[in-house]
Amino acid sequence: MTSKLIKPFIYLIAAGFISILTNVDSYGQQIPQFSQYMFNPIFINSAYAGYKERLYIQSYYRTQWTGIEGSPTTMALSADGFLEKSQLGIGMHVMSDQIGANRTNTIQSNIAYHLQLGEDQFLSFGLGLGLINSRLDESLLDGIDPEDPASLSGNNNFLYPELRAGLFYYDETFFFSLGAENIGSLITNPDRGDFLIDNDANINLYTGFWLDLSNEVTLKNTLLVLDDFRTPARVDLSSTFLFYEQLWLGLTYRRAIDYANRVDSENLRNSSAMVAIAQFWMTNGLRIGYAYDHQINGISVGAFSTHDVSIGFIFPEKRRRTYSPKYF
Repeated sequence: MTSKLIKPFIYLIAAGFISILTNVDSYGQQIPQFSQYMFNPIFINSAYAGYKERLYIQSYYRTQWTGIEGSPTTMALSADGFLEKSQLGIGMHVMSDQIGANRTNTIQSNIAYHLQLGEDQFLSFGLGLGLINSRLDESLLDGIDPEDPASLSGNNNFLYPELRAGLFYYDETFFFSLGAENIGSLITNPDRGDFLIDNDANINLYTGFWLDLSNEVTLKNTLLVLDDFRTPARVDLSSTFLFYEQLWLGLTYRRAIDYANRVDSENLRNSSAMVAIAQFWMTNGLRIGYAYDHQINGISVGAFSTHDVSIGFIFPEKRRRTYSPKYF
């Protein structure tokens, strides 16, 4: 397949993938929010498993709207590697997401097949299988007596399977990925009652390009679209500079897009934020990243802070290989 046909081919696959999902009657809560997905893409797309061709361990912590009781917090840990003979990326991740009295824990295994389309063009297909446990801690709910049998009806602790899928195309200067989360809910459709937060199907589209400005400075521009088919879609536009292949500095503009008129609240429809991002690669393979979210308009303008911290470690190669730096 020639390079001129590769990108239209990828977009055709993406259009079909989105069409399948958007024709399903799915209404769900947005997946846990990340601001450093450009450094931790495996958390949003299983097709990234093994992409760096080395064992890579990552951790992630996010506290949103600091100062508000019950505000969202997310913790995650992942590890993935590459099996060169079979061209397979394998890995797993665990995640804990809490909003108020609702906690959702996920454990997931990921596998991706990396197909070489040309000299510098690759396409990977990924699948993730796992389990989700969603439970409600009644002791954290104000005004509800846990001893009162009429306070909450039904089961407040659910365990159900999780399935996700993705594709990821990349060459030396361009990348495109499409991922789907919580596909298992389309099959099992568990009834979680009126109190537990649903975790239904979501899609994410992530694309961008790489541009060398000089021998020491490189620019990466990206676009991320997240949609849960219930609330306004989220669109991120990011520009990140890499200095001397070690220090990343960048900004993200985040905007809610209610293209389907899903909500009446003006705060939700017009929500926007700016995100400042920094990451530093140390010479021993250690990576440290930080992001700060500042709300521009919508709910809680300028009143609360959101902090995003990630730490990763990439193990050295067993033998020296020549390939392009893995910056996507």
